Amino acid sequence: MAKSLEDKSKLATSDTPHKDLMTLMLQSGDFTEIRNVAVNFYAVGKDTTAFSLSWFIVMMNRHPLVLCKIREEIRRVAPGLFVGELDTPTLEQLQQMTYLEAALKESLRLHSLAVYRLANRDTTMYDGTLVPKGARVVFSMYGSARQPTVWGADAAEYRPERWIDEKTGKMKTISSFQFVTFSAGPRQCIGMRLAMMEMMTVLSVVYSRFDLVTVDNPFNISYDFSLVLPVKRSLNVRVRSLTAHVA
Repeated sequence: MAKSLEDKSKLATSDTPHKDLMTLMLQSGDFTEIRNVAVNFYAVGKDTTAFSLSWFIVMMNRHPLVLCKIREEIRRVAPGLFVGELDTPTLEQLQQMTYLEAALKESLRLHSLAVYRLANRDTTMYDGTLVPKGARVVFSMYGSARQPTVWGADAAEYRPERWIDEKTGKMKTISSFQFVTFSAGPRQCIGMRLAMMEMMTVLSVVYSRFDLVTVDNPFNISYDFSLVLPVKRSLNVRVRSLTAHVA
């Protein structure tokens, strides 16, 4: 990591620096902060990303028609992924995969990890409950994602279309205080965009080449209760290579 920072630092001071994330961070000049952020991106994002991808696989097994639509979109936007001409999609191609993004966000909405904060002052809730300063407050992500008053009468259902504007075909702008998977406000997850790009890249590559079929009935797969709500025990899948006729 230190060697990478040194190399990037030279690029950042050159006449034509590469405007990637690391170079932009280096321009701040705070190497300790840069190192801490880099470690956070790796350490904090590893398990959460893995759990999120696991639940997406479960959702695709529960909703095969959604997977068909995703493959149709990938084939239209990045056909080279299906025939081995392209290893990974470009950023521009990812930005065109609207339905994949919607399907992923819908899975993240229903399978979020818990968010907690420490109260910075004594607070009395509307029902009279006292929350003392320093108390750990856990937000019910599971309950919030299934609130009909927030997400509509079908809040408990997996429906990627809720994210897409019917008129424009583009992603709707939804407040981070409604879609709270990555938290919101000044403490919002700094790796949100990186995580979305990373997961969409993995999913577009994997599903253009393989079928992932859960060994267990996908509707019987449940949570292991913890802050990150992983799949209970482990997720076992059979990996099958796609044939040319798969849509």
